[in-house]
Amino acid sequence: MRYILFIFAIINIGIIQAKTNNTDELPIGLTEHEKNNINIIYEMGRETDPPIAPLRNIAEFERMSGVLIRYPLGISLEIVRELAEDIKVYCLVSSSQQNNAISSFENANVNMNNVEFILGSTDSYWIRDYGPWWVVDGSGDVCVVDFTYNRPRPNDNDAPFKVSEYLNAPYYSTDLVHCGGNYMTDGLGTAASSDLVYSENDETDQQINDLMESYYGIDTYHVLPDPNNTYIDHIDCWGKYLSPTKVLIREVPQNHPQYNEIEYVASYFSESLTEWGYPWEVHRVYTPNDQPYTNSLILNEKVLVPIMNSSWDGDAINAYELAMPGYEIIGVTGSWESTDALHCRVKGIPDLDMLQLFHNPLGDTIDSFINEGYMINAVIDDISKTGIVDGSVKVFWKTEAEFEYDSTDLYLSLVPEEPNTYTGFLPPQLYGSKIKYFIQALDSSGRKEKHPMAGYHSFFALPTDICNSWSLGDVDNSGELNIIDVILLSELIVYGNSSGLCCDFVADINEDGELSIIDIVNLVSMVVNQ
Repeated sequence: MRYILFIFAIINIGIIQAKTNNTDELPIGLTEHEKNNINIIYEMGRETDPPIAPLRNIAEFERMSGVLIRYPLGISLEIVRELAEDIKVYCLVSSSQQNNAISSFENANVNMNNVEFILGSTDSYWIRDYGPWWVVDGSGDVCVVDFTYNRPRPNDNDAPFKVSEYLNAPYYSTDLVHCGGNYMTDGLGTAASSDLVYSENDETDQQINDLMESYYGIDTYHVLPDPNNTYIDHIDCWGKYLSPTKVLIREVPQNHPQYNEIEYVASYFSESLTEWGYPWEVHRVYTPNDQPYTNSLILNEKVLVPIMNSSWDGDAINAYELAMPGYEIIGVTGSWESTDALHCRVKGIPDLDMLQLFHNPLGDTIDSFINEGYMINAVIDDISKTGIVDGSVKVFWKTEAEFEYDSTDLYLSLVPEEPNTYTGFLPPQLYGSKIKYFIQALDSSGRKEKHPMAGYHSFFALPTDICNSWSLGDVDNSGELNIIDVILLSELIVYGNSSGLCCDFVADINEDGELSIIDIVNLVSMVVNQ
C-alpha cells in the first residue's frame, strides 16, 4: 500500500524542522578548517581486539527495535512522528538542547512513549556516517563494532561508544577510517563500498579487506570506483542491498554524463554471486535528474523513500514496490540533495535479542521432488536464547490463483553439520504455477518473525510428473476401477472433496479440462465394460 507524506521544510516551523538554524552546524562535506586539520581523523582511533568469531554484520533490512537520530534535526518532525509510531526513536542530544527537543517533539504529536534521549554532544546530524555498526559475535551477542569517522569531528566519532553504553551493548573498535554512507552489507558476509575506503587509509587494499573480515565477518568485500563522480563517493547515493539476494542500483538516461559508469556497476552486481552462489537480482530506480531515490531507509516492514515532488517520484515508489512486494512504501520529502537525503540522517538500531531467519528463496522453474514437493530450507537462530517454540516453524504458501495461505511444518534437521536448520516441502503442483510463500517462526521470548519480513517470496513451480503413474479413472489410485472411484468422482464434482494431488488429473475422463456429470457417466461405463 502506498502512502506519500508531503513534508515541507520551510512551512510551519513549529511542526516541521528539516534543518537546524544553528550557525555552528557542520556540512556533510569538509569545511576549509577541517581540510587544513585532516590529521585529526587519524588521532581519533580507539582500536580494540576484534569480537569473538565467527562474526555476522547485521544488515539494514533485518529486525530493528529502534532508530538513531540526532537533535538538532536533519529530518522533519513529521518523519520523527512516523518513526515513533512503531519503534523506539533514540535521539542523541546535548544536555543544553534536550528540553528544546522534548518541546519540539511534543508539539509535533510525536509518541513520546517511544522516544529516548542519549545525552552527548555531536557535531552534525549525519548519523548514518558516524553511527554504530552492529555484529552478532561468536557468543551470540549483538555488539557495536566501531570505526574511525572520516571527518575530524571528535563528538560525532564518540557517538557509537555513547550508544553502546546506553544500550549496554559490548563495544569493539578498529582504527579503520570509514563512514556508514559508504557501506552496505547483506548480513551474510558480503559488503560493498566505493574505493574511498581504500584511498582514506594507509593500509593496503588486502589489509583493509582483512580488517573487515576480522572485525565484521566480511569475507567478500566489493569495492568499486564511485560511478557518480561527486565530491562524496558514498555508495548509498547509487546503490542499496534490499535483501541477501536483491540489490537496487540507480538508472539514468543514456545522455547522462555518468551513464557508462552507472551501467558498469549495475553489470558488476548482476555478475556477482550471493552468499548462496546465485547471481544477484538487480533492480533499477530511474534517477534522470540525480534524485536520491536509493538513499532510502528500510525499517522492518516499511521503506521510507526520499522524494523530490517531481514527476519521477511515482516511478521510484513503483520500483520499490516491485522489488519488495508486501512492504509499505512511504515517500517522504525534506531538504534532500542528490548526495544527501534520508538514509544519511537516520540509522537503525537492531533488536538485540532478534529472532534470526536465513533462507535462500526458491528460484523459478524449480523441480518438484517426486513425492514430497518443493524443498524449503531455513536457518533459524534465537539470539534471545529462549528457544524456538515447538511446532512454530512453518511455511505458508498459496498459488497465485488462491486467496488464503495454507501452511506446512518445517522440521529441525538431525544432521550434525546443519545446526539450526529447518526443512520441509511445499506440496507438489499438478500444473505449473506461481507460488507465493513466507516462513514464520516463534521463540519463547514472544518474538514472531517472518521471512521475508513483509510480503512474500514467489517462484514458478514446474509441475510434478508423479501423476504419470496414475491410470485414467482410478481416482483413489488403487490399481482397480470400481464403484469406489465413481463415488469419489461424484464427491469431487459435488463437494470438491479431493482424494489426492492427482485425483483431478485422472478424473477428467473425457479430457476436456472440466469435471462434470459427463465424466461420471463415462467412468460408470468404463467400470461396467472392463
